[in-house]
Amino acid sequence: MYKKLIALGSALAIGVTAYSAASIAQQPANAAAAVEKPAEAAHSTLAEQLKMLESGIVPTSPYETVQTWAKAVKMRNGALQYALFTEQARLGLKTPMESFHWVTGTSSPWVEGFTVTSITEDKADSGQAQAQAQTKTLKFQVDFDLVTSTGKFGTDRAIIGVTQKGDQWFIESVAPASEKSVGIWNTPESLNDQNIEKTFETMKAYDSTLGYRILLPEKAMSKLKIEQSTCANEEGNPPCLNFFYKDPAAKKDVLLATVVRLSKEQEKLPYYQEHPFLTKLGENKAGAFYSLYPSEHQYAGAEDSEQGREWMQLLELLQQRIGKSIQP
Repeated sequence: MYKKLIALGSALAIGVTAYSAASIAQQPANAAAAVEKPAEAAHSTLAEQLKMLESGIVPTSPYETVQTWAKAVKMRNGALQYALFTEQARLGLKTPMESFHWVTGTSSPWVEGFTVTSITEDKADSGQAQAQAQTKTLKFQVDFDLVTSTGKFGTDRAIIGVTQKGDQWFIESVAPASEKSVGIWNTPESLNDQNIEKTFETMKAYDSTLGYRILLPEKAMSKLKIEQSTCANEEGNPPCLNFFYKDPAAKKDVLLATVVRLSKEQEKLPYYQEHPFLTKLGENKAGAFYSLYPSEHQYAGAEDSEQGREWMQLLELLQQRIGKSIQP
């Protein structure tokens, strides 16, 4: 055994001695590749783990698959919805899902409940070698009950096609049941905003002299106080539009959000370049508009109170609408 080790050591020594200058020059690249291998292996392991988790989620009953998808829509969980899709149905979905951090739907309206009903059964040739083989697609209708901070919003309806692969049932298609659909199962950018606005019973606009307009449901607008002023705590005291919740119990105005208008010169100032809480909404000939929200819940400790919940619902509505109202 000892002689074998000596022989092996000699062979290794000869191999090292025989290395050319070109081989030595390649060593850094080879070393870098060696360092990368553990990271590649970890990524591969994570991908395998995710694939196994996804396969374990898919139910063996078509009704349960649609139920699981509807629950995911209610939770705004795009990752769970995606796991239920066939490979074909996933095409083109990953990028928009990732861009919204796998969150679907919108903060207002949101899904309060849903109903799943079976409607049709389709059979089509599978194209397999066996002439008699057929694939079966079951169609389901899902009715989502939508609500907003002002009450019931209406029903959003989807038609879901599910198909069997092995023992599991996957979703192969999701389609709106009518042209009036909101598409609450989609990512925020793909929602039908026009249908959302049409569904509201009455919309009301607020036009400020800052060159800014916001359109909100009349019921929500009645709970707000909108005040135009200057931001005394910001450099240069820029003009602002403050949104307050009119607390009916405490009979006080509680801050919800602020829209700040900056000139082009102010935008370039280090103070605003480095401002951690301002988010740009857009701009027009009057200037650039930024949103500014409270750093904490204004009803901290009483978030579940009627006023605390209403404050949060109005805040979410403003966050959804506040950037869509810049006048040209």
